[in-house]
Amino acid sequence: MTDRDWTGELESYLQDRLAELCDSIGQRVPLPGLRISPPLATEEAKYFVLGFESGLFRLDRESYVQSDLFPAPNEEDLRQRMCQIFWCDSLPPRLFREGICQLSTASLLILQRGWLRSQVRLEPSIDEQPSITGGADILVKSSTGMSLIAVEVKRNAAEVHKLVTDLQACCRRGAHAHGDCGFPQNHPKYEFCATYKPTYFWAVAPDAEICFRMNYEAESIAPEQLTSLPPRSMIELEAG
Repeated sequence: MTDRDWTGELESYLQDRLAELCDSIGQRVPLPGLRISPPLATEEAKYFVLGFESGLFRLDRESYVQSDLFPAPNEEDLRQRMCQIFWCDSLPPRLFREGICQLSTASLLILQRGWLRSQVRLEPSIDEQPSITGGADILVKSSTGMSLIAVEVKRNAAEVHKLVTDLQACCRRGAHAHGDCGFPQNHPKYEFCATYKPTYFWAVAPDAEICFRMNYEAESIAPEQLTSLPPRSMIELEAG
């Protein structure tokens, strides 16, 4: 039995969603159709499709993601608390490329890595980090509420490497304000780690990943680079 054409299935699905969205806002589907850059990775497409099929998330007609992996929203700002796969701030609508990888990564953590749905949160800035904008894309917690894994999703390998270089520089420097940082784009990731102290920081893109074990010292953080994110059993055993 051959494996499914995961990238082909996801491309077809996204093309259909784009057509639905364009129809709902009275726009023609752009030619030559959906543009996905960078291209989908097979593993990324696989876990997006499996996450959709297993009910971890779905897209509504306007491309908003509906999922109980998001923290429970207040009714008055429901839409502001969801990820939208196609951006409509300009026409024609554009694919939010990082959103595909973000949903796929959350799905992989649950379906392949074995984390419980209740432990995985998308966009934790909504409630876990109200004072830190852009601190983490996904947060994995223990059953007792301890922050175990902070996940940041980037568009490609170059952005992943810039992120970790900036994060390491902030960690070496120690406590400092966003306005006094030479790496303002990625400073919130450092702030998140300094405040919530996740045990691991996992930077992910469709074509790259880098994982650190975060060692917290009195005045600084010492990230230890690993070959990959450890399995759930090891992380939870370590957390006690």
